[in-house]
Amino acid sequence: MVFNAHAVSGGAALGVSLLHGPKVAKVASTTPLAPLHGPRAAKAASTTPPDLLHRPRAAKVASTGPPDPLHGPKVAKEVKVVREAKAAREAKAARAAKAGQIATQYWDCCKVGAAWPGHPAVNRPAYSCAKDGVTRIDNPQVTSGCQGGTAFACNNQQPFVSPTNPMLSYAVGARPVTKGVDSFYGACYSIQFKELPGKTLVFQAINTGNYPTPWQIDIQTPGGGVGELNTCPAQWGSPPDGWGRRWGGIMNKAQCSQLPAALQPGCHWRFDWLVPAGHPYGLNPTIQSMCRVKCPKVLTDNTGMIRNDDNDWPAAPQ
Repeated sequence: MVFNAHAVSGGAALGVSLLHGPKVAKVASTTPLAPLHGPRAAKAASTTPPDLLHRPRAAKVASTGPPDPLHGPKVAKEVKVVREAKAAREAKAARAAKAGQIATQYWDCCKVGAAWPGHPAVNRPAYSCAKDGVTRIDNPQVTSGCQGGTAFACNNQQPFVSPTNPMLSYAVGARPVTKGVDSFYGACYSIQFKELPGKTLVFQAINTGNYPTPWQIDIQTPGGGVGELNTCPAQWGSPPDGWGRRWGGIMNKAQCSQLPAALQPGCHWRFDWLVPAGHPYGLNPTIQSMCRVKCPKVLTDNTGMIRNDDNDWPAAPQ
């Protein structure tokens, strides 16, 4: 796992005018220039009264006569059909691109990327916390613990199972920086995994990193490995490489006892809910489907972040 720190144009006007269409262009290339399209026409326009070619009556007739056969309702309808077909193809390609990507896990104790200011697509920066992981820091300019500062990850941003539906979980985490952070910071997704039939993860993106594939997600999970950045020794007094392996984290549920008590529930979640039977040492599950949804309050209460377009998306599963 490598770590560093829902979703989709118009065409040009179709056709050409009756005086400058394909037929005229062909005639102009094979016969003497027509009086309305050659140098002579330009000269005539500059030396004769303008009303012969541009009088107001002509304009009125053009506006009240039959629809232009190149720009009428039929063509507009055909353009709409073409655009809808293109959009459907793009959506299908996006679904295919997402399928087969993986969900890695990390917990580096750092202030999340979306907690910094300067992101116009959201209501506010995401929350960061003091060293205790509980006290929220209101000033988004406070330096991250990963840079020697005093802002860290919040304990309540670890994954948890829905209290009413054991097949549903909630989590936050990171998406690839190559997607452009302002395209996904604060966005929520409903995700299903190949190895976890019947289960759904509602995931909010509040961090970013460098990943090998554009649709990978990295779930912020205690014990999932600290990766490239690590301030867990500063926040919790962890070993230099965090708990377990630097990339990959701890190997089994029993090792969750190495973590602070406040982080152990999220560590247990990893082995109880995310890892299927037969994989005692963890797993990066394969994404089967992933679609944008409106963020549930149970997540935004913990992160503080809501995208400006959040109401444009369907409600998250419950």
